[in-house]
Amino acid sequence: MTTGFDPVTLEVLWRRLIQIADECWLTIWRTAFSTIMGDAKDFGCEILDPAGHSLAHAERSMPVFNLSLPLAVRAMLERFPPSRLAPGDVLVTNDPWLCAGHLFDIAVVTPVFRGGRLVALVGSVGHTSDIGGTKDSLAAREVYEEGLQIPPLKLMRRGRPDETLFALLRANVRKHEMVEGDVHALVSANAVGARRLLALMDEYGLEDLEPLGAVIQARSEEAMRRAIGKVPDGQYTFAVESDGLGRDRLRLPVCVTVSGETVTVDFTGAPPEAERGGINCTYNYTASHTVYALKCILTPEVPSNAGCYRPIRVVAPEGSILNCRHPASVNLRTKTGWYIASAVFGALAPVLPDRVKAHTAQPIGVPVYGREASGETFNDNLLFSGGAGAWRGGDGQSTMLFPTSAANVSVEMFESRAPVVVVRKELRVDSGGPGTWRGGLGQVVELRKLRDDGRPVLFGPHAEGMVTSVPGLLGGRSGARARVRVTRPGRPEEGLPDDGTVVLRSPDESLVIELAGGSGYGEPFERDPQAVARDVRLGYVSREAAENEYGVAIGPDGAVDEARTAALRQGRAARV
Repeated sequence: MTTGFDPVTLEVLWRRLIQIADECWLTIWRTAFSTIMGDAKDFGCEILDPAGHSLAHAERSMPVFNLSLPLAVRAMLERFPPSRLAPGDVLVTNDPWLCAGHLFDIAVVTPVFRGGRLVALVGSVGHTSDIGGTKDSLAAREVYEEGLQIPPLKLMRRGRPDETLFALLRANVRKHEMVEGDVHALVSANAVGARRLLALMDEYGLEDLEPLGAVIQARSEEAMRRAIGKVPDGQYTFAVESDGLGRDRLRLPVCVTVSGETVTVDFTGAPPEAERGGINCTYNYTASHTVYALKCILTPEVPSNAGCYRPIRVVAPEGSILNCRHPASVNLRTKTGWYIASAVFGALAPVLPDRVKAHTAQPIGVPVYGREASGETFNDNLLFSGGAGAWRGGDGQSTMLFPTSAANVSVEMFESRAPVVVVRKELRVDSGGPGTWRGGLGQVVELRKLRDDGRPVLFGPHAEGMVTSVPGLLGGRSGARARVRVTRPGRPEEGLPDDGTVVLRSPDESLVIELAGGSGYGEPFERDPQAVARDVRLGYVSREAAENEYGVAIGPDGAVDEARTAALRQGRAARV
């Protein structure tokens, strides 16, 4: 392929684009106001060509944003083509059907001009701490109840903020200074990216980025097609179950069709969109999680851009829970969408057993809301994770998030933002799914009010995996299910109310959340007995589970009882 760039220059320029996106990411991390963006890092940054196709994204960007943000950019360009843009303009939207699937995710896009011509776009999208609307997300029937909808608009015009739009935002959200601060962090990151792009073009004498973009997108597409071509042609099916709304389980079937150098992922048979509860996914959100799972399997070593996704087609029936229609409620779409990767991995496990991982238990973002005695509002979010799934050759990481790349929010940061005490935060014994390689452990987090002031504190522990559990791969078993309970003095222990909200009024009441563990990989009785003994010593697995789940007996000294272990495993083999 003739590129016009020698190999060294091409590599340098490609890496520089990624580094510019990384600098945008660091800018948001350093300047964001909320814990969900500044501490959990729930945001992403992208460099795009003038048509809105991805050139590079920050390496720490939230994976779902790597596809959904370019889709949002192209939708904005339809509303504001280059002829209607000028230097200093900044575009914005949070439309779930154009962007990342729910109203909390606000996309901010900055056109980059050189010599009066649009040469690139810099985009950032982040999960803001609030977007207005109900705190009872499980009751919402329409997106209108879930918060402020922002169609594609100009947030800034020739460098001047649209004060009307900012005033509207402030009037519709709680703790408005936090939300507005996060939006300004996105704008600032884009400005940094625009300056760095223009400096790069000056340094290398580039009049525009289209020739470079065409080359790197073609290289990534070629790598993806080669990887797909190595997978045997065929149709591979699988299905996972999610909790749904806690009463009726939802079955999410998938059919992955590999044909030559292309892949089609078809979710025909998915349940119809839910009438309430916000667990619906827009097509953009579904497609983003689907292609991310395939990217992890097929070309994890290739930098991501628009070329990677050209050989992939995603089908989700309109009106289904994976392709809902406006104005369906979508606020809690992760309760459905985070199962997509596990479905794709399960489908391809028989032909790519060394490239997939078992189900990762879902994390939980616990919104906390109330008012201090001073009248000041607090409104923040404690994000923490369950256990990751195991894979061939490795145990799942404990308390690791996937398919999101967000981080667990630090206890210290959270406690500094809300009058809440994290009494304990510890690994959950026996929560990892048994297997030749064990699933990662979930965690137990206990929350209480800080002050005895009689003022209510509202928590929204919308835990997933309380009703269903996803089996492990190739003989592995599921992790322990999630559990939420409330303790109050002199009263029986309570479970999670149907509306998914918990109100604590005094410091002697507790909210205890036990997150699920990841699923295992391979037959548990084939696990190395020494690995089981190590797990028991570390407190990851109890002695009882070692015997019952793995067929490994641990002596009083903590060492493997070889004779009893052999008897346990032979007994199981005889029963099978």
